[in-house]
Amino acid sequence: MFDGEADVNWLRPGWRGLRLYGRRAKAAIEAGDFATKAEMIARADELLNVMTGILDTENGTTLGPALMTIYTALRYTLLRANTENNIPALDDFETALAFLDRDMTSESAIAA
Repeated sequence: MFDGEADVNWLRPGWRGLRLYGRRAKAAIEAGDFATKAEMIARADELLNVMTGILDTENGTTLGPALMTIYTALRYTLLRANTENNIPALDDFETALAFLDRDMTSESAIAA
C-alpha cells in the first residue's frame, strides 16, 4: 500500500506531529511537569501505532519494513524518555524525525 515516491509525502504530517509531541514532552520534563510529559509521550505512542498500522510490509516492499524498523526504534526512545525522564532520548527522537521529515522525500533517499 504506501510504498513509493508518490506516497511518501503524506507521511510528513505524522512525522511533524511526533516531533511536536517530543518537543512538548521535553519542555514538560524541563519544567518538572511529569503528567504532561507522560501525556505527550502517550500521544506520540498512539500516533506511532496508527502510522505503523498502515505500513505495507508484504514481501517485495521496501518502505514499509524500513519504516517499521525506524518506528520501533522511536518507540524504544520514547520508553527511555518516559521511564528515565531522559531529555537526550527526546533529542534523539527529534533528530531521527527531522531526518525523516527533511530527507526521506529527497530523490536520493527514495532511490536508496
